[in-house]
Amino acid sequence: MQFTLDDQSYSIFENVFAFFGTLSRAGFVLSLDGKVFERTATDPKLIIGQRFSETVYWHSSEHIPELLEKAIADAASGTRSKILLDFRVSAGEIINVEFYLHPLNNAQEIFFCAQEFTERERAIEFHKERAEQLLFAAENAEVGLWYWDLANDKIYSTPKCSEFFEVPPHEIFTYKSFLNIVHPEDIERVEDALRESQISGKEYNAEYRVIYSNGNIHWIAARGKTFLDADGNPKNMIGLVRKVTDNKLANEELSKVYDREKKARSEAEEANRAKDFFLAVVSHELRSPLNAILGWSKILLNKTVDDATHRNALETIEKSARSQAKLIDDLVDSARVSSGKLRLELRPINLYEIVKTVYFAQRPTSEERKINLEFTTDSENIQVFGDSIRLQQIFTNILSNALKFTPQGGNIAIKVQTGKKAVEVSVKDDGQGISAETLPSIFQQFQQGDNKTPRSQTGLGLGLSIVKILAEKHNGTIEAESAGIGRGATFTVTLPLCGSESTAPDKTKEQTTSKEGKPLDGINILVVEDDMDSREVLHLFLEQSGANVKSAESAFQAITLLRESNGDLFDVIVSDLAMPDQDGYTLLTQVRKLPEENGGKIPAMALSAFASNDNKQKAIEAGFQKYHTKPFEPDGIIEDIRQLVSVKPQA
Repeated sequence: MQFTLDDQSYSIFENVFAFFGTLSRAGFVLSLDGKVFERTATDPKLIIGQRFSETVYWHSSEHIPELLEKAIADAASGTRSKILLDFRVSAGEIINVEFYLHPLNNAQEIFFCAQEFTERERAIEFHKERAEQLLFAAENAEVGLWYWDLANDKIYSTPKCSEFFEVPPHEIFTYKSFLNIVHPEDIERVEDALRESQISGKEYNAEYRVIYSNGNIHWIAARGKTFLDADGNPKNMIGLVRKVTDNKLANEELSKVYDREKKARSEAEEANRAKDFFLAVVSHELRSPLNAILGWSKILLNKTVDDATHRNALETIEKSARSQAKLIDDLVDSARVSSGKLRLELRPINLYEIVKTVYFAQRPTSEERKINLEFTTDSENIQVFGDSIRLQQIFTNILSNALKFTPQGGNIAIKVQTGKKAVEVSVKDDGQGISAETLPSIFQQFQQGDNKTPRSQTGLGLGLSIVKILAEKHNGTIEAESAGIGRGATFTVTLPLCGSESTAPDKTKEQTTSKEGKPLDGINILVVEDDMDSREVLHLFLEQSGANVKSAESAFQAITLLRESNGDLFDVIVSDLAMPDQDGYTLLTQVRKLPEENGGKIPAMALSAFASNDNKQKAIEAGFQKYHTKPFEPDGIIEDIRQLVSVKPQA
């Protein structure tokens, strides 16, 4: 059945459409009419029976016939379609038409009609198409777009923009919902930027943080502009937003790396300057006493002098030699510290005796220089765990400095105060003092004290740096205080006590000699340490704490002792990690493979100079339950051993 129109419908179609008609399923024209043919100067009835896509009207482009054929094929399959086409009116005129196809009679016929696009409609369609393309590009570039109608206070946002601010697709984007997610510390800055743009109409550019509902914080970069009306009032705003969290974090990390590199470079430059100055000072300090020694030696060898001059020469030579020996000792100690070879023979000692020895050794110097030297203490039995020689070095160095920088008639006070867990030894003088600029770096290596110090009173700048290292190796601290130049200085050394109880003389002696009071009483311990000095110190300390100790100098010897135990097992293994041939990790791996009756499940503690988390984790993975760094802290190692063997603390 062929599609036909009555007169009224025909009149309406003629006024509404540029042309209309019907096609067969194969695309041949069955009917065609419309006012546009008045401009083509052709009779549309002559087109009937021709393939519509091959007519002269579609020859403005080689692609248009292909588009039309596809649309006709879709309609023949029962699908309505609409396309935009260029229609050739004449050789000099082409119009744009919106072409509709509608299948009829079960797609036996196809009705079509076309509306001519006006300039305005073409512009609208063009901008709509471009807007869709821009939106697609923005979404794929992870950029959110928004438009704010200020007059009606309505915000229109793209899906990506809403996603950035956690606004669900079905909800309206509002200024309030925007502010709710902005980081509280950034809200005021963001509001100021928007307000300034709305007043001036200028572009704004801001970066701020947003806090998501899961607590994550992200950085947003925003750019936009306000458009004003003829009266200068804000009309609308447009803008774009994008996440820059990764870039921000990368920039911050680069900034930190740069700051660290800059600091390291500055420190290296300062170290080089200090080292150059140090070498100059070493040359001066070593040559000065050497000149005196060589000079007086030559006089004594070549000339006859009276007894007074002879004695003065020998005293000068001795004094110069002692000065050189002190300088060389400082250099050697500094080298040992730098190479990590400075070793301590740690054991429980009475600090009172150490300080008293230093006091009496320096008293002749104070009397010679007419300096009042006082020594006070609140206890004569102060038990600390340390190296007596190195502790004596600490206090000798501090007191020697005080004597050096205190003028004749001055005062120096040595004061010992004990607390529950630590003892403080302070050396206070009313001498030259330390400037506020020098005080923070007084313990640095190569530090020569205040620049105003006379050259004859300076040393190598190593003494106090070595003192600080020695104090820290005893798990202690040293601090310097001074009110400024000419107002004296106070150096205070703080050291931990053995145990945490009172250090009254009688009670302390009873605690250290009574077996009932020893914390590791009856515990069998195997110590594995290749260094003889360290092994002896640890062995002695554990025995003095009540333990039954056997020592092995290698992993092989330790495994042999375990295999020969015959059921008489150790309670704990305390092993060094860095040992030749087989290290502590390998030792524990082998121990854990032993049968239980040979010690395969004995609790173990690692004792090492390595303090990194990687070494600790590696030790735990090898089978150690506890990890201690050298030099060990007495109370800590005792407590951990007790925990390993599940011994309850004694009341």
